[in-house]
Amino acid sequence: MVNIPYDDIAVMQRNRAFFSLFRFFESCLFFFIMAYFSGAIVGLVFIPPGQAEAPDGAIVRLAWYPIYLLVLLLSLRSLPQLIRSAVFSPLIVVCVMWCGLSMLWSIDPGVSLRRSIALLMTTMCGLVLASRYDWNEMVQRIAFVFFVLAIISVFTALLWPAKGITQELHVGAWRGPWVEKNYLGGNMTKGLVACMCAYAMRPDRWWLWIPGGVLCFLLVIMSTSKTALLVSVACIGLFVAIRIFRRRPILRIPLMYFSVMGLSVFLILILAFPEDMFGLIGKDPTFTGRTDIWELLMQSIREKFVLGYGYGVYWQDELGPSYYVRSILEWGVPTAHNGWIESWLSCGVVIIALFGIHYIFTLLLAINRMKRGGVETYWAILSTLMFLFFSMSESTILAQNDLTWVLYVATSAKLWSMERPYWRKRYS
Repeated sequence: MVNIPYDDIAVMQRNRAFFSLFRFFESCLFFFIMAYFSGAIVGLVFIPPGQAEAPDGAIVRLAWYPIYLLVLLLSLRSLPQLIRSAVFSPLIVVCVMWCGLSMLWSIDPGVSLRRSIALLMTTMCGLVLASRYDWNEMVQRIAFVFFVLAIISVFTALLWPAKGITQELHVGAWRGPWVEKNYLGGNMTKGLVACMCAYAMRPDRWWLWIPGGVLCFLLVIMSTSKTALLVSVACIGLFVAIRIFRRRPILRIPLMYFSVMGLSVFLILILAFPEDMFGLIGKDPTFTGRTDIWELLMQSIREKFVLGYGYGVYWQDELGPSYYVRSILEWGVPTAHNGWIESWLSCGVVIIALFGIHYIFTLLLAINRMKRGGVETYWAILSTLMFLFFSMSESTILAQNDLTWVLYVATSAKLWSMERPYWRKRYS
């Protein structure tokens, strides 16, 4: 038995207490940063009740600089791991660099440069998150952020209805601290997925993650966002399918068979009876006018097919290239409502090819976790597919100052770096 001097024990205890305090402070910083990237804090502080447009003023832009500084400071804590994550994610790095280079042919070089820097910091936040925590720590923190945002959304709607409930278009739909209902629906869908995956990784915390998931799903319903509801239901079904696939090997072939058959029947019904099928969820075949936007934007894409108009500038000038779209549709279209088209407008077919290749490999790596991974498989597959689902109706690909992009970068970085699986005591 080794006798340790009392003074050494006291030093060890003091160092351990300091380290625990530092870890707690670091977790608080990550919580604040992710909450800020979600848009909730911006919505509460900078968006007055009744405003239905996201702010883009100088004050809002300046408020992001302290967040970027915090990201840089946190990156120093795990700089070698951060560099490793970046090296193992070359296509992400190339995509971000291409967005920055687009200032050379951009119709507004200053805006492209500013927004590409914001994209760089957003991407770095995802890499820091991936390099700082293992699978379990990352998912637990993500789930907790969304759980707190769900509670804030409830209090905002009940105690400040002028802010938390839509009073203009879509009257009565909940929007929480965000600018409009679809933001609440989208964030709560991510929260639902995060809570389900956090429960799969730590079932002993069922008392936290099951109520959190239920609350997030109820808020999706209250937001009346049909896209968020469809993605939520799809993710719940995928979660159950992954659980059966992992725990009941004998049911794998029947599960795959019925999944393929069900999807085939669904697609046939959509193609044969589009109005009736979309009518079941209160939608029309144009996705609430989105297809009209996409059709017009394809004409703009043809004009600058290879390089695009420059990162983040297509919608900037009211009299610029977007004027044609807005004048025909007779309303101020803010985005393409499709991540792929938005990226094509910004940086041309080059960025679509680069990111498309990256996403395909990321999805394959996520699916491969079914065979080689641990319980992180739930998050790897569900978050990657959820990103694809939302990219079809929202501009989430290579989006600056956006939590969706942060989470995708963090997950893909872990997959590309082949981070070791996370196993809990009992196999699931």
